[in-house]
Amino acid sequence: MLLAFALLTALALPARRAVASVPIAASAIQAKQDAFEAAQAEFVRLASSGRADQRRAALDTLVTLGDARAMGALVAEFSRAATELSQAREDARNREYELDRRQVVLANLRELAQRDESAKGRIEREEQRVSELRKQVSEARAKRDDLAPWTDELAAGASRLLEALSPSVRKKAEEQAAKDADEHPDWGVRAASVQLVGRLGAPGAGIAIIDWIERAHVERAKLESRLGKTYADVRKMERRLQEEAAANGGRIAPANTDQYERIKRDASQVRTTQTRLDAFLSAAVDAGARALSREDDKQLEKSLARLLAAIAKPKGASRLSQLELLSKVKGEAVRARARTLLESEKDPAALAVLHEGLAALGDTSIEAVLIARHLVHENWLVRSSAAATLATLRSKAAIEPLIARLEVEEGRVRSDLGRALTSLTGQDFHGNVALWQRWWKDQGASFEVPPAAAPKTALEAAAEQRGVSFFGISTESQRVLFVLDVSGSMDFSMSPKNNPNDDPNRPYDTPGAGEISRLDAAKRDLLKALGGLRDGAVFNLVLFASDVWAWADDLVVMAPDKRLALTKYVEELDAIGATNIYGALERAFEVAGAEGGDSFTNPSIDTIYLLTDGKATVGVTTDREEILAFVRSRNQNARITIHTIGLSDAHDAVLMRRIAEEHGGQYVGR
Repeated sequence: MLLAFALLTALALPARRAVASVPIAASAIQAKQDAFEAAQAEFVRLASSGRADQRRAALDTLVTLGDARAMGALVAEFSRAATELSQAREDARNREYELDRRQVVLANLRELAQRDESAKGRIEREEQRVSELRKQVSEARAKRDDLAPWTDELAAGASRLLEALSPSVRKKAEEQAAKDADEHPDWGVRAASVQLVGRLGAPGAGIAIIDWIERAHVERAKLESRLGKTYADVRKMERRLQEEAAANGGRIAPANTDQYERIKRDASQVRTTQTRLDAFLSAAVDAGARALSREDDKQLEKSLARLLAAIAKPKGASRLSQLELLSKVKGEAVRARARTLLESEKDPAALAVLHEGLAALGDTSIEAVLIARHLVHENWLVRSSAAATLATLRSKAAIEPLIARLEVEEGRVRSDLGRALTSLTGQDFHGNVALWQRWWKDQGASFEVPPAAAPKTALEAAAEQRGVSFFGISTESQRVLFVLDVSGSMDFSMSPKNNPNDDPNRPYDTPGAGEISRLDAAKRDLLKALGGLRDGAVFNLVLFASDVWAWADDLVVMAPDKRLALTKYVEELDAIGATNIYGALERAFEVAGAEGGDSFTNPSIDTIYLLTDGKATVGVTTDREEILAFVRSRNQNARITIHTIGLSDAHDAVLMRRIAEEHGGQYVGR
């Protein structure tokens, strides 16, 4: 009996232990769940508001748990931080440019106050403004410098998490990371997400990004078509507003203004979407290059095959973006493919993209083809791009060939060659070939190319005027388009005292004794610039206020009768209306022959001067970043040099300076 009881007891023990293990296992699972939820909640709480060390600790805790569910929080936080970082970089740069401009204004005021007592009252206000801007610059830089390492840490944390997962779970987590880049309705979120995909470098990420770029370009083409259909109505209404302002002393009925806003709303929404899509494309190019740089040989061959197939499409909408991606990939195997394309590519815009990408990677092995073939290429853009690329590469071997080309070139290319020579040598003999040859004969054997110098300011670069000169900015080009603001504020004095910011609610500063209006100053310098155009030069004049129009329907070949007619026209110009900068640039590209698309458009104009005294107040968009994105997109294949002049303290110095910097021009603020 006792034996039977003992046997039954022994047999029952494992069962009791099994029953006991169930709550123990459940308790462990619950504890793990609780730990994950607590770590994720702490990460989310600290990610956007904690100190850098707190964020880093919360990230490490969450990643160490090795739970695939953390990928959602990491992707969301990377998207937020990357988006804010992009904005912080723009904000820091814009604030720096605003500060630069206000410091110039303050210096001018102090000089003016020595001659004009009335200017002294503005000095204290301007000093306060400069002080506030310095604080804003410091804050913007601090935010930028805080977010940059945080995005790096987030990407590294996501990579560590993926490495800790099993292959099947890892694949699902990688798909989650890619989902927003592929599907999210907001192109801004997609731009941030594609950056993370590039950083993670999952197998196949490069091919996925190449496909996304193609699809994004298809979507962009649809938007461009939609914008074209609405823009005609916007232009028609802008013309009506201009005519009404001219007839009524600058006044426009509120009902007509409201109607204009309704008509342009759809076009504005399309332009905004295009800007965000362009930001995605830029991010995708960088992300694709990063992803391909991390791939093993086997995967890289697959990605390259897909990329080269996209590039081989003669009319592919994404061709230039894919070429840019290829030229940015680190690694000799990919550079070799890019150099092969450099030998065989026919499109000038594509060659310029390859030049820039390989030069940015410091690939000095392309010097030979640049000197032997591209400096003497039949297309002016290729010659100009080759000269700039050789300057970027700090090529001593290019100096003598550049001097030789200077002797036979003319127009804008001659200016570009001179700029490259000055960059490489530190000398500036302008177009005097004899002086360049003598210097090289005396100094060439022992000369060492110095590091690239910091860019000159617009005023420094314009100190020596030659050829066509407009407000001190010179060019040897004989294919020039002038874009001139004739809005109402151009009647204000060049030396404002009581209304420096062109406040429409205050009386404007009429020119006093010995002063001239902004329009008269623009007319005076424009007529001087026209004197630098030789007979046979190709040119036109685009004017803008609320509406935009050109002096002639087509480009004009300079001749004595044309010079006389244009002089009379310019002298009779009046100022009335608002400031349509977007419309002015749109019309300028039309007149110049910059058609957009994905191959070189060979524009009839290679240099544009844009002058305004204010900020954009009407047009499809008045947003600075959207205007910049439009100019970038439209000029990508035309490569027109754009110089900018801002009159008065009220002009958008950030917009004007960035247009010039991004398109090879100079900026002057007066």
